[in-house]
Amino acid sequence: MRQSVTLLLFVILFFGGASAQEKPDMVTDRPDQTESASLISPKGLQIESGFAFEKTDADINNTTFNTTLLRYGLVDNIELRMGFSYQGIHSSEEEDSYTERGFGPLSIGAKFHLLEDEGKPKLALLTTISIPHSGSSTFENENLGADIRVTGDYFLNEAMSLGMNLGVAWSGVEDEDYAVGVYTAVVGISLSQKLGAFAELYGFLPNEGKNDHRWDAGMTYSVNDDLQLDFSTGIGLSEVSPDFFLSLGLSIRMPL
Repeated sequence: MRQSVTLLLFVILFFGGASAQEKPDMVTDRPDQTESASLISPKGLQIESGFAFEKTDADINNTTFNTTLLRYGLVDNIELRMGFSYQGIHSSEEEDSYTERGFGPLSIGAKFHLLEDEGKPKLALLTTISIPHSGSSTFENENLGADIRVTGDYFLNEAMSLGMNLGVAWSGVEDEDYAVGVYTAVVGISLSQKLGAFAELYGFLPNEGKNDHRWDAGMTYSVNDDLQLDFSTGIGLSEVSPDFFLSLGLSIRMPL
């Protein structure tokens, strides 16, 4: 009897350890602006949440008190996504001082696996739509918004990777519902088993108006296999860009 119990415990520990070793690395779509080409494992759920502050100019601040992205692995090659946020805008201009807070529009979408061959970039297609009238009056979009982009990851070695996004977006906001080209390019470095860093250039190229180019950098810290903390900050590089911005967040992978 004692031998049977000992054997049973050995089997549990052996296969439990093997299962833990087979768990894929946690990959998030925050805090950088480059969406990864990695998908959530089938039936897996990942929650990515954070806070962001953006100083547009001397008198206007934008604050995202919470932005949350839910990612669910539907099958091997398809990931479902839903995002929402609670945000605010504050203007301290003497003649037009105001503060507004409310929910942003609800977004839903999917990421589709395209390519993953050894020695080649990993590619995915990301599609997102913003539901009209799904946010508070200050932040809602009158029309259907959309974001379509190709995402790519390429690993130079075990410690360094490159990422990119190319796409087009429509805000759905009245009088601003024109096509905007989107590009991102990021370099990621693994500093240790738990600590990572990145530097990124990204921008928005509207069909009308001036281009908006930005730079940011940040770090991630893996508390464990299923919990990651992050920090990032950046500056605007164009006349229409924000002066500076920063973000704090956490991501949780729910056990299967």
